Amino acid sequence: MGVAYAASGRGATGRWPRWAGYAAGAWTLPAVGLALYWAAGGDTGYVLRDARIGPALALPVAALLLVGGIMGVSSVRRVGRQMPRWWPRAGLWAACALTGAGTFGFVMNALQLVFTGTVDDWPVFGVEALSATGAALYAAAALAFQRAAAGACARCGGTHPAAGAAGVAGRGAAAPLPAPRAVRRAAYAGALAFVPYMAMKTTWALGGTFAGVSGAEMVAEFERNGASGLVLALERYGVDFTTLSALLGVFLLLGLTHRWGQVFPRWAPPLTGRRVPRWLPLVPAWLGALTLGPYGVAATLLYLLPSAAGLTDLPDKEPLAGWAGWTVAACGIGAFAVYGTALGVAAWSYQRRTRPVCLS
Repeated sequence: MGVAYAASGRGATGRWPRWAGYAAGAWTLPAVGLALYWAAGGDTGYVLRDARIGPALALPVAALLLVGGIMGVSSVRRVGRQMPRWWPRAGLWAACALTGAGTFGFVMNALQLVFTGTVDDWPVFGVEALSATGAALYAAAALAFQRAAAGACARCGGTHPAAGAAGVAGRGAAAPLPAPRAVRRAAYAGALAFVPYMAMKTTWALGGTFAGVSGAEMVAEFERNGASGLVLALERYGVDFTTLSALLGVFLLLGLTHRWGQVFPRWAPPLTGRRVPRWLPLVPAWLGALTLGPYGVAATLLYLLPSAAGLTDLPDKEPLAGWAGWTVAACGIGAFAVYGTALGVAAWSYQRRTRPVCLS
C-alpha cells in the first residue's frame, strides 16, 4: 500500500508533512560533516570530548545521522513507498533519539544565557540548539510517514475524507479539554518536587545553614568558580537563575494541565480569551522533559543511590563534602527526576488534547 500525503493546507506550516522529510535530509548534511570533523580529532562543540570513548563514538554518530537523512528524504519520495515501512520509521526515530540526546544541557544553558547573558561553552550550546532542531525535524518526518502509511491524515492523525489524495481546507482548533486527573496529579508531584530545593535556597537567603552549609559559603564557592557579578549578587540573596527557572518551570507545568494553558486568562490582557499557540508551551515543555528528566533519573540511579548505599564515595570537595554535598545534590537531582518526568507526561497529554483537526 502506498503512502499518500494530504494536500496542503494554508501556509507552509500546513504543508509540513510534505517538506519535513526534505528538511530533515538537508539538516543531516552539515550535521554529518560536524560528526566527521569530531571523528577526525576535532573537539570544538563536542559534548563527549572529555569522555574516554568520546572520539570513537563520532563515526557511528555520523553513520546513524546519514541513515536518518536518507530515510527522511525517502519518506516523501516514491522510494519510501517501495521499501519496507519499518525502514523509514526505524531510521528516523533512531536519528531523532540520537539528536535528542544531543540536546542534553540545552535548557540549563538557555536559562543561564537569559539570566546571565552568557554560557559556559558557546560551541557546545550551538550544537545543542542544532540537535534540538534536528530532533524536531526527524520526529516530524517520522510522524508524517507513519500517519500517511496508516491511511490517516499526515497532519492531524485523524481519518476523514480529506486524507489521502483529497485536499483539506484548513485546520480547526480543538475545544479546550481539561487534563485527566492522573496527569494533574503528576503535575502537582512535579511542582512539589522543587519544595526541598526552594527550602534550601530560602534558608540560605535568610542567613541560615542548610545541610551544614551556609549561604556565605555557597557564594564563595560560586566566586571561586568564576561566576558573573549578576550571579554573585543573586546568590548573596539566596537566589540564582536555577531558582527563578524552577518557578518558571512550575508555571509551565501547571499551564499544561489547566484551561489557562489553552486559552489566555483574564489576567493576561490584551490576549484574554485568545487561544494559546500550541508551540508556545510545547517547545519548552518537550525540551525540559527530554533533558531534565533523563538527567535527573540517570543521576539518581548512578550517583545518589549508589553513594547512599555506600557503593561509591560521597563528595569530597568543600564546602559540599560528605553527606552535606550529597544532600544539596539530592535536592536538585531529585527535583529534576520527578519534575522532568511529570513534564513529559503533561506535555504528551497537552499535545493530544490540543491537536488540531483538519477541516474538509
